[in-house]
Amino acid sequence: GFKKFREKEYESLSASMPTLVEKGQEPDYFMISCIDSRSNPGTIFRPAPGTFFAHKAMGAIVRPYKKGTALAAALQFALDHNKVSKIIVLGHTGCGAIQALIGGIEDPEISSFLEVAKTGLNEAQNKCGDHCAPADLQRHAEEEIVLQSVQNLSEYPSVERALAGGRVEIRPWIFDMESGNLFEYKKTEDKFLAITDHE
Repeated sequence: GFKKFREKEYESLSASMPTLVEKGQEPDYFMISCIDSRSNPGTIFRPAPGTFFAHKAMGAIVRPYKKGTALAAALQFALDHNKVSKIIVLGHTGCGAIQALIGGIEDPEISSFLEVAKTGLNEAQNKCGDHCAPADLQRHAEEEIVLQSVQNLSEYPSVERALAGGRVEIRPWIFDMESGNLFEYKKTEDKFLAITDHE
């Protein structure tokens, strides 16, 4: 894989890395995604170098703002110094982190991180009802936790400033691993709708 990258981005006539090294980066996107190896944005979007900043966390969970965290610093760098215009929160179906949250995992290191997503899980349980099938609860939880992450994200000072100035938009996305489709939350319809049409 690295050999192919080097051949294309350093040695071919269309190589982009020498220019990016010389002139610097100007990515348009900041992508927050899950650590799951199957939904890596670098794999599923096949982006050119310099396309987006990337941050990974279990379940693509954005915790409430706390000064000095890796995410807070990265967002401030991207928004205030690189003028990123779009933030994407990319959840995915079949998420092991969400399964662990629903199942009440007893590993204290993992459960202490997932704890913050219980609000999204509770919202999913309310929407799904008392007789909800496990697969339906999982899907609702994946969606609600992406939306909760977006809400938390909007309260980070750098994001709040950028939103107030109309400099950034936040996109809540779900990658459906089974179908290979992308879904985006549409506020007007209060649901995630497919933005791809792969059959």
